[in-house]
Amino acid sequence: MYFYYLTRPLQLRTREQSKYLPAAAKPGAPAATEVYVAAQREVKLIHQAVRQTYPDTPPGDTLRLLAPAMQGLLPGVPPRLGAEEGLATNGKVQADCLAGQLLALRAAQPDRQHFRFLLVNGFGANLGDNLVGLTAFRHVLPVLQAHLPHFSVDVLLGWHGHDELAYQFQGLQGVDTIHTQGLTLAELGRYQALFDTSNLIEAPRYGELPMVDWYLWWMGVDYCAIAPEAKRNTLALRDADRGVIAARLAQIEAGPRILINPSASVPLRSMPGPALHRLVVRILSDWPTAQIVLVQSFDVEHPRIHALDDVVNTPGRLAALTAAVDALIGVDTYTQHLADATATPAVTICTTMGAELFPYYPLQAIQLLPRAAALAGWGRPKVPDAEWHGMAADYALAWQELEPGILLETLRRVMARKAADPEAWAPRFRSVRAAAAVVSPLRRREDPLAGVLDEVLSDLVAQVLRAGDTVVHLGPGEGVVTLGLAQAVGHHGRLIAIEPRRVLHQQLCARLAEAGCGWAEVHFAFPEGEGLALREIQALRTMDEYRPLMFANSRQPEPVVCWPLDTLNLAVCALLVIYSPLALCSVLEGARDTLVRLRPVVLIGVLEQAEFEAFESWLTALDYRVRILLIGPAARPGAAADYGILIAEPAVGPSVMGEPP
Repeated sequence: MYFYYLTRPLQLRTREQSKYLPAAAKPGAPAATEVYVAAQREVKLIHQAVRQTYPDTPPGDTLRLLAPAMQGLLPGVPPRLGAEEGLATNGKVQADCLAGQLLALRAAQPDRQHFRFLLVNGFGANLGDNLVGLTAFRHVLPVLQAHLPHFSVDVLLGWHGHDELAYQFQGLQGVDTIHTQGLTLAELGRYQALFDTSNLIEAPRYGELPMVDWYLWWMGVDYCAIAPEAKRNTLALRDADRGVIAARLAQIEAGPRILINPSASVPLRSMPGPALHRLVVRILSDWPTAQIVLVQSFDVEHPRIHALDDVVNTPGRLAALTAAVDALIGVDTYTQHLADATATPAVTICTTMGAELFPYYPLQAIQLLPRAAALAGWGRPKVPDAEWHGMAADYALAWQELEPGILLETLRRVMARKAADPEAWAPRFRSVRAAAAVVSPLRRREDPLAGVLDEVLSDLVAQVLRAGDTVVHLGPGEGVVTLGLAQAVGHHGRLIAIEPRRVLHQQLCARLAEAGCGWAEVHFAFPEGEGLALREIQALRTMDEYRPLMFANSRQPEPVVCWPLDTLNLAVCALLVIYSPLALCSVLEGARDTLVRLRPVVLIGVLEQAEFEAFESWLTALDYRVRILLIGPAARPGAAADYGILIAEPAVGPSVMGEPP
């Protein structure tokens, strides 16, 4: 587990996520809110961002990593659970040490009824390791349940280019929040204990035990007490992914569909091109009915070779494909663990590990690369690039010695095992938690203008926002679209909503709370003017008929605070949304400093035609590019536009929004 802090502020942004990191006020003594525990890839990305943001300064002057020896001196770091704690205290590990650790934890806090745990960095960076780790974690959760009144487990993952890891964790009962960005030391203090799988390749006994057994041992559970059939993988699949794969496979003629996956995350465990070519040619020759399915392009065209690289472009679709084919020939990587969960007969070619490390996959045969145990990479799941260049030729020769006919003969035997009793080999699929339901008030009437505004905002969100961003929504109403904004930035981001209509403010709070969006800040205020003030506005009663963009429908006055956006003094803001029926000109004036400092993309709607020029001029003067989406009257096709929606972005730099809508 790594801790770090910064001496200069930094905006970290990828295609999927965003994170603002403030500088420590006292670089020599950072506060608990300024020290972070790193998620996977986070430190690497920060290094890159520091070099780009501060090119004239050595990265080490900005990014400060805390040495492992210092971590024990940090206040509020929870104790570790499992074998790591036993090794640290007395150098010995009891087979079921987790139970004793939980008893001690309970005894130290006898009045506590709910215990929170953090799983740091999931189960490594690879999908296959995490699938196996989840299998082990299913047996950890009952131990927690047996020794504690109530508990929840949060998971710290990392800056991955896809959400497949988070999706797999969502299906486990007991797992609560999934973090994809590092927590602060202050946030870490909310947990009573943690499981740490950082740098697992360097951990004791890694590679000596089957992977699921090692995870069980590391987390303090006796792996010998768990039946082999309980150590098999389960999988959560999206219906959409299964549908895409089913539609594509339906275009393939009848015959056993054999998936070949030659690629692992590193060349050491991957099948080189010549070996793949020999295997494909042998299948075409010896198996006249077989249909060969590949997940990458191939240099040979044949009616029985089907490259699905155009649709298999996410881990979820790869999993759906593995579940849909009749058999798999692959290497030591994610697909071999998928094949167990999906009950797909498989032959796995191993280059660095023996068959004794894969004892729990009954529909899988392990084929060892010739002379593998004598090669330099034996027992090592990965090697540095420079070292690989020196051993690549030896592995290429070993792959030439591998006989494709042996692979086919072995695969037929495994397929026959399943065919002899197909009901005994059902896939083991898991479901994931459903999202919270939201209901609109019965007396709200639809408004075509509001509908168009919401659609434009949804399109803009997809182009502009990243998880971890800050977004401001002024005049959001009951919050149907605001909920989408909160979900877009996620719990590492920040949603600020300011709504002056009391009843709609209450409904917005309820909607966000029901969806579990605890990172949303909702204020009952009027976001206009240049300073704090108090005024009266007419009330909106949702018991009477109203429309989303209506300000009031009664003469009953209600007091409300005027609280312009600039008074919040935000550090970052990616998107500012202003909805009617707020006093749009006054709202913009109250956000002028925010626009000048932070340069967010701006959406304003709905404007009347007579207002177009004034708003465009005001924002152009602040060096914004302005677009106006014209909305004509539906009852008079071809007539001049009565309304418009304004979208503005900073004039300097490339457009983040593509072509005008």
